[in-house]
Amino acid sequence: MLEVTVPATSANLGCAFDCAALALDLDLMVAATPLLTPDLELSCQGEGADVIPRDAANLVVQGIARLHAWAAVPTPGLRIDLRSAIPVGVGLGSSAAAIVAGLLIGAELSQQRPDDATLIGLAAELDGHPDNVAAAYLGGLVVSAGRSPSGPVLTRKAEVPPDLEFVVVIPDRPMPTSKSRSVLPDTYSRADAVHNLQRAALLVASAFSGDFDFEPEFFADRWHQKQRAELMPGLGECLELAHPALLGIFLSGAGSGVMAVTRRAGSEIEQELLQCFHGHGVGARALRLTADNQGAKGRLRGELTPS
Repeated sequence: MLEVTVPATSANLGCAFDCAALALDLDLMVAATPLLTPDLELSCQGEGADVIPRDAANLVVQGIARLHAWAAVPTPGLRIDLRSAIPVGVGLGSSAAAIVAGLLIGAELSQQRPDDATLIGLAAELDGHPDNVAAAYLGGLVVSAGRSPSGPVLTRKAEVPPDLEFVVVIPDRPMPTSKSRSVLPDTYSRADAVHNLQRAALLVASAFSGDFDFEPEFFADRWHQKQRAELMPGLGECLELAHPALLGIFLSGAGSGVMAVTRRAGSEIEQELLQCFHGHGVGARALRLTADNQGAKGRLRGELTPS
């Protein structure tokens, strides 16, 4: 049996739209056992168990199939067991984690492992963007760039210090990714592009210098957050939160989760963010997380023979 564990991720980091993401200490765990028949048996537990597909549409299954297609070998019958702590559809990279898990299982089953850049490229092909999948695979804070729609992905990783706390508040109303993408403009002004590039450069310089001496302005965005905030009552107020211990705040992925970065007073920031939603009659829950610097992990238990 193969076991793979892949972390949650938070992409965009405000100004670094489609360019950067961060791995977090929430995991998707996938166990896969080959079968003697060509059947697919799939079980799900934990977050999203009631909505995750249990057929070929499942993203773990798609990842396995994509790796086998790349390796030009047939996909065997499998029993797959998923157990996830990653909330689905709130900007914490549940799809990216599933795709990366599938690709890693496929690589072990086929005994053909692509290099990191190619594997991340295959994952980005399925996910649509390289940021979340790169962080899910590598861990830490990762900046990435795809050179073609299905080609290798360029990445660089910075390890995140353990004293940084990431407070994510998740409203209980859905904000579908398709709707979040539909509100974005087709073009941006030069002033807005320069604004984001300046802050993304500061954010990356701070992270890769090793001090992570963030300031809220490093995350300030003009490309996507304002447009998406209009889809959820209270979201705009969250993004404008001011607190002396706040190092940064941003929309996690395409939302609806909001992520705050701090080294202290995490409980105070959590309560203030929750109140931003509660004041508009929107229920919400909070998670207080740290970074995952390891990324995807896997192991083989016993002989990998069909059962």
